[in-house]
Amino acid sequence: MEESTVKPAVVATEKYKEPTSNISDDFLQKPWQEMDGFDWTEKSVESLLTEIEKYMPLADLENGNYSKIPHVNLLLVGRISSGKSSFFNTVDSVIKGRLSLRSRAGCASSSLTKSLDIYKVKGRKNSGTLNFRVVDCRGLEEDQSLDSRDVEYILDGHVMDGYVFNQSTPITKDNSKFRKDPTLADRIHCVIFVVDGSNPPEITMSQNVEKQVKELQEMMNRRKIPQLILLTKVDTMATVKEDLSKVFHSKSVLEMRDKIAMSFGLPPYTVLPMQNIANSPTVSKEIKILTLYNLRQILRAADDFLENHEEEIMGDKYKGAQTTSY
Repeated sequence: MEESTVKPAVVATEKYKEPTSNISDDFLQKPWQEMDGFDWTEKSVESLLTEIEKYMPLADLENGNYSKIPHVNLLLVGRISSGKSSFFNTVDSVIKGRLSLRSRAGCASSSLTKSLDIYKVKGRKNSGTLNFRVVDCRGLEEDQSLDSRDVEYILDGHVMDGYVFNQSTPITKDNSKFRKDPTLADRIHCVIFVVDGSNPPEITMSQNVEKQVKELQEMMNRRKIPQLILLTKVDTMATVKEDLSKVFHSKSVLEMRDKIAMSFGLPPYTVLPMQNIANSPTVSKEIKILTLYNLRQILRAADDFLENHEEEIMGDKYKGAQTTSY
């Protein structure tokens, strides 16, 4: 993935317009994004699932042999009730083929995620744990923010699974959940900002939350960590509500994508439209395809980060990645 220089945030000044309720007004005949040859069929579900189950970080290294990075770490960051934890449940449900409720999700006045939760995902047919980890941390709030030192330690791989966030003080080096000598395999390889697409941009990115996000992005940019935006709840748009497979035909989703990308100072192509399974006990074919396609893009971004560290991975100075565990 290309790197981009993050520009100062642009605060929306125009009055927010409610998503179009008339499908004919919202529907674009030509999709504004193609899916690399995939379509909305069961064949695409199987193809994407197989690709993700076979995924190995930087598999092209060492003539196709298993690389020295056993898995990539994908950090979810977002405002409370944005769909952050629900996204993991959706990923787990799609791969399992049944509803998964491993991560606590829902609406609350404060973050439901109180600790750093690192999730493994198992493939189908007892194929073992897949080669990525989903890292979920407490949500961003208007009156409470993630401590910048906690975030830096998370990005650099110092914080282990189960660490409970303390609003008054960040993690210390004598904490049992503090990893003193992290390797490249312990670090965060891609950050996914989760944004509620059903809210106006000025609510999604209020001044206080926007300030928190910019501070986090500065840390990520210094480390050259790829950043993607997951635009959730797109089913509130007229065209998508009628048929999720028309998500890339929706004028409302396109407009929201561009506004959110501008707010984050990221290119529009880094925004991934998403519908979680929060309102449905079953996993539809369309949700499967969109989830797997987005996960595929996220894994590719993580590979881009690792590719920039290829010399370190292949060099003698890199040791111990294979023994990393959570």
